[in-house]
Amino acid sequence: MIDFSILPTALLFIAKAIPNTLFMAFICLFFGIVLGSVVAVLREQGGRAVNGLFAIFVSFLRGVPAIVQLFIVYNSLPFLLAPVISSVLGHPVKPFDVSPYWTVYTTFILYNTAYQSENVRGALKAVDKGQYEAAVSMGMTPFAAFTRIVFPQAFIVALPTFFTYYLKTIKLLALVFTVKVVDMFAEADIFSALYNRRTEPYIADAIAYWTVAIILTFFFSWWEKKLRTKM
Repeated sequence: MIDFSILPTALLFIAKAIPNTLFMAFICLFFGIVLGSVVAVLREQGGRAVNGLFAIFVSFLRGVPAIVQLFIVYNSLPFLLAPVISSVLGHPVKPFDVSPYWTVYTTFILYNTAYQSENVRGALKAVDKGQYEAAVSMGMTPFAAFTRIVFPQAFIVALPTFFTYYLKTIKLLALVFTVKVVDMFAEADIFSALYNRRTEPYIADAIAYWTVAIILTFFFSWWEKKLRTKM
């Protein structure tokens, strides 16, 4: 039988991991947007070869499940980083001493890069090219025209998708318990083991995720409206 009296205790236990989960998701999405924007611009401005290479990169990351990508990075990145960290610190560092956070950030930054590059490409194409051409013809440099005219409008167009992928990244981070990083789901798993309960911790975890999603959705909607009024 489900003991609902355990839910408040489980929720408080899980709540400890909410700040870390939100922070990890923010870092992964932020750098994913930055790198995705670079990829989008390179694909639009580069030649056919550049576009083709990045198209393969994006296709691979979008086509392979995140858990598979996570395990590829987990079983390879520490072996690449260990010699580098050893040379910096001046003493031997074994691959399994490398923090699993390197794996998490690398995997989900690349994952977001692939998706945000397509998001930004679509947003850039949504801005009328005539505005850019008019700005350049009036004496603005191409860089100034892009950063002051095109990019702000494209950012507003892409903003709802940024919000969507922030929520998606929060949920995807439930996979990181497999590489020994504690997020909201991992806390529920720990609670289950400590208190020998098999259902209540995961019900509490579902409530925690749902609550976070509701709060962030309201905040994102308010922020988007505020930004649109300034445009």
